[in-house]
Amino acid sequence: MTEYLLDQWDGQRRDQVVEPTVITIGTFDGLHRGHREVISKICSRARAVGKKSLLVTFRPHPLSIISTGEAPALLTSYDEKKEILRECGIDYVVFLPFNNDLANYDPREFVKDFLIDRFGLSELIIGYDHRFGKGGAGDMHLLKTLGKEMGFSVEVVPPLIKDGRPISSSAVRGYLSSGDVKSASENLGRLYSFVGEVVVGDKRGRKLGFPTANIKVANEQGEVKLIPSEGIYAVIAQVGRTQYSGALHIGPRPTFLDPDKVIELYIIDFNADIYGKKVKVECVEYLRDIASFESTGDLISQMNNDVESVREILGKR
Repeated sequence: MTEYLLDQWDGQRRDQVVEPTVITIGTFDGLHRGHREVISKICSRARAVGKKSLLVTFRPHPLSIISTGEAPALLTSYDEKKEILRECGIDYVVFLPFNNDLANYDPREFVKDFLIDRFGLSELIIGYDHRFGKGGAGDMHLLKTLGKEMGFSVEVVPPLIKDGRPISSSAVRGYLSSGDVKSASENLGRLYSFVGEVVVGDKRGRKLGFPTANIKVANEQGEVKLIPSEGIYAVIAQVGRTQYSGALHIGPRPTFLDPDKVIELYIIDFNADIYGKKVKVECVEYLRDIASFESTGDLISQMNNDVESVREILGKR
C-alpha cells in the first residue's frame, strides 16, 4: 500500500514521520467550519507542546469503496482539498489510497501500523462522529481504550452548531441540492466553488448580446464534483488571477426547447477569448428558477434584470 505524504508541503513522498505528532483523521470532504475547528486544534496543540501536526485523509471517498453506487458527489476535489489544507498551517498531510484492503483493516492494527509506527502518533484529536476500520468499529470509545493501552491521548471535538443543527458535509450537500448556496457557504466558512474548462457551445448567448462561457467540470478518477441545483446564480468568476462578477445558469434552456443540462457563465464587463482556459466559479446567491420565455426579447429583458441583481448583490460585498 502506498502512502502519499507531503512533508512541509515540499511535494516529496515519504514512508513515515519520525517526529512525535498530534494527529487528526477523517474524510474531511468540504473542509467546512466543523472540520476547520478540529484542524485548528491539532495545529495549536502541536505548537504548544513542540510537536508536529499531521492530518490523515483518504482518496477516493471511502463510500465509493464501501458502498458502491452510494458515494456522494464531492464538495472538494482532490486538488481543492490540497489547496485549502495548504492554507491551514498543518505540518504534514497524508492522503491514504482507500481500497478494500484499507476498508477491512482492523481498527487496532490500523492505529498501531499507521498512526503510531509510521506517523508518530502521540496525541489524537478527532471529530465527534468519526469512525474507521472494518465495519466502522473504530469509534471514539475504542480509540480512548487504545490510547490507554498504547500511550497516546485522545480528545474528541464536539459538533459546531449553526441554526440549531451540527455543521456537516451532508448538511452542506442538502443546501446545495436545494440551491441555497448562501447557507452552504455560511457552513463552509467560504463561498462554495467549482472549477471547469471553457468549451465551445452553440454561441446563442453571443447573438443575444450576452456571450456566455460554457463550463465543463471534469470528474477525475471517478470522483464527481457536486454542482448546485438548477437555477440562476450570482457568482464571482476567477479567470487567471482576476475576479469578475457573473451570472451563472445551471440547467436546461426551455426557451430554446433544449432539455440538456448546461453550465453557462456570463462574465460581466468581460469580452476576452477564454476557450480552453480554466475558470473558478464561486457561488454567492441564488437569483431565480429556470424559466421559459415567450420570446427572445422577454429573455433578454430578464437577463438584463439578472445582471442588475448580480451587480447589486456583489456590490454589497
